[in-house]
Amino acid sequence: MDILNQFPELSAEWLMRGDGPMVRDEPAAPAAAYPGIPYAVAVDASGEELISVWGIKAQGGYMLARAQGQEASAPLDTISVPGYKGRTVRAFEVAGDSMQPIINQGDLVIATITERLDLIQPKHVYVVITDELVTVKRLRGPVKKNEPLELLSDNRYYDPFVLPQKDVREIWHVQALLTRSIPANRDEAYDRMLVLMEMLAQDSQQLRNLQLDVAARYDVKLMGENE
Repeated sequence: MDILNQFPELSAEWLMRGDGPMVRDEPAAPAAAYPGIPYAVAVDASGEELISVWGIKAQGGYMLARAQGQEASAPLDTISVPGYKGRTVRAFEVAGDSMQPIINQGDLVIATITERLDLIQPKHVYVVITDELVTVKRLRGPVKKNEPLELLSDNRYYDPFVLPQKDVREIWHVQALLTRSIPANRDEAYDRMLVLMEMLAQDSQQLRNLQLDVAARYDVKLMGENE
């Protein structure tokens, strides 16, 4: 399949079975170019543009709405975020743990449409949409013509995977994150220890005086004292 994608003029029958001519008689259909445009925009009653919120886990609903050119019935919700509005902005609710610890399940990523594949910025986070998939990953970029996309997870448990360019329908560049999980202070014990050490340092002179008093009372010599 990789060879045929790279050399579409080759005959699949010849390559796989050795039957017929090496080169196809009819010209191969060119691969569909990445469209780089989203579809309908959501507005409120006053006509103000809103950001549609989509669940990455419910990926089928997104693509069904896209195919039908309808948006009002499919999104989970709409939101308004200062500085972001219009048909070039979407919000996606993240499912799964492949982007932890930066992005957690249930977080909302605010993303803008990527119009051209050569605009992809290396190692930035994107929402990638195909007919079968809606996922949030980091991308190796920029991407050249007919070059597949390599998708990377922040969670090392997940392996990178490659997506043929012809399968890509939309790519959204993640610009902001609305998180629902504020982690606890994992360094609380360490911080408290530092406070105790600071208090001990402040009282060190008092402790030293107490040690000297006890030593004099029992006629003992402290270690480190000069003869």
